[in-house]
Amino acid sequence: MSASGLIVFIINIQAPEDSPNSAIHSPQGSLAFGLLICVEPFTGAANEGSLYFMLRHNIKWADKTAVITGSGSGIGRAVAIALAKRGATLHLIDRHPERITALVEQLSIEPGVCSQKVQGHAIDVTHPEKLQQLATHIQSKVDILINCAGILHQGKLGAATHGELHQVIDVNLWGAIYSIKAFLPHMKKPNTTHRGQRSHIINIASIAGLIGAPEMAIYNASKSAILGLTESLAIELAADNIHVSAVCPGSVNTNLGRDGRFSSESTAAQILRRTIRSGVEPMHVAQDIIHVIEHTSLFKLSCVELHWQILWLCKRLFPSLYPKLASTIYHNVLDKGWLNLASPQKTNVKHCL
Repeated sequence: MSASGLIVFIINIQAPEDSPNSAIHSPQGSLAFGLLICVEPFTGAANEGSLYFMLRHNIKWADKTAVITGSGSGIGRAVAIALAKRGATLHLIDRHPERITALVEQLSIEPGVCSQKVQGHAIDVTHPEKLQQLATHIQSKVDILINCAGILHQGKLGAATHGELHQVIDVNLWGAIYSIKAFLPHMKKPNTTHRGQRSHIINIASIAGLIGAPEMAIYNASKSAILGLTESLAIELAADNIHVSAVCPGSVNTNLGRDGRFSSESTAAQILRRTIRSGVEPMHVAQDIIHVIEHTSLFKLSCVELHWQILWLCKRLFPSLYPKLASTIYHNVLDKGWLNLASPQKTNVKHCL
């Protein structure tokens, strides 16, 4: 039996008797359902012939109103385009007015997109009063909130300024909290029974929230906090028919490599920059976000490289081993520059971590 199978056997996930998915309530069905929940984050989108696909809920996108933070670039921009093409009403938030204006103009000429259903708002998510004003201005239901706003910080904790530390937490964590608090009253649907009519809060975390990395402490902390926030709210808001989920991308080719806060030009920093530049395009993560909404998943790894998946699984199975392994690589390989010495032009993080 594989390691994943062993985990599932211990957990033994079952659907409740009164669940719409009670067709899988047999002992065999409970094991299969658990296996799908455990394995799916590693395998990406489910096969259309699989049991997991049959749990997909029909979403009438044209009837949905979505708020997306950080939508001026990267993952936020990609998911905005994907939802616009599906006919959703969009309120796009970004702190860069020029980026949000460019996106709205692009969508206004996009075939099949109704320009009247797309509005842009130049708002910094660290200003809760601005978010609250927007929530009041919308004066309608909000079906989907996707928290994509985020910034990257790289560098040793001792070398970072207090301002840099506060900025990362303010944007990555408080920005998500402020957004949820502002729009939550518009999202509650206590009388809804059909899963396709639920509201959805999707928080963009990161594989960095699951696996610690050197010179990434404050960024790792902010993304780990997002996972804790997501799990707690998923329990708290279930009675209001609000589905809360976290998507954890791997390396994605976004502006983080250019706009991020890099406190040093260490080997780790150089590898991080190259990893971001060589990452997948944001549209792949956008498709996974839509997949999470349609399947009401709690958690999904999105476009995470195989080596990170293996490390995450090893960390779960052998929690004391990963820090020792990572520390050995960091101090004896990266920190001493041996990796650059061996291959100054073609260093690839996938082959060294």
